[in-house]
Amino acid sequence: MTTTPRPAPQRGIFDEPYWRYAAAGELRLQRCSACGSFRYPPGPACPDCLAEEHEWTALSGRGSLLAWTVFHRQYFPGIPVPYAVAAVRTAEGPILIGNIAGTAVGDLIHGMPLTAVFEDVTTTDGPLRICQWTRLGPSSTLEEQE
Repeated sequence: MTTTPRPAPQRGIFDEPYWRYAAAGELRLQRCSACGSFRYPPGPACPDCLAEEHEWTALSGRGSLLAWTVFHRQYFPGIPVPYAVAAVRTAEGPILIGNIAGTAVGDLIHGMPLTAVFEDVTTTDGPLRICQWTRLGPSSTLEEQE
């Protein structure tokens, strides 16, 4: 059986480390060494203090569902419908965009706790490991999980 490749994500000049860590199953974001603010998307300077120095900081992989939309029409080969694209507020604060995996789109609830999972996919540029999000547990909010 042949797998239809999905479109490759747009990649910028500053996010190569993100994809290298994702390939190892780690969720890391650029963080300013001067003021501690996260930079997402990654860039050359901190938007808060303009410092250039940074490090790639590991995140817990936990978050909560902030907003989502469900696609019922197949726009891209290799991505079966229905699928949800979500804004996830990580436990550390930054908001990331990603797909919801392993949870029926009808079961999504605002504030539900999520955890990052990595999936190996075939893209138009070749194999890639991507970060997706899945339900953490039965509670309806991240705070109830702590």
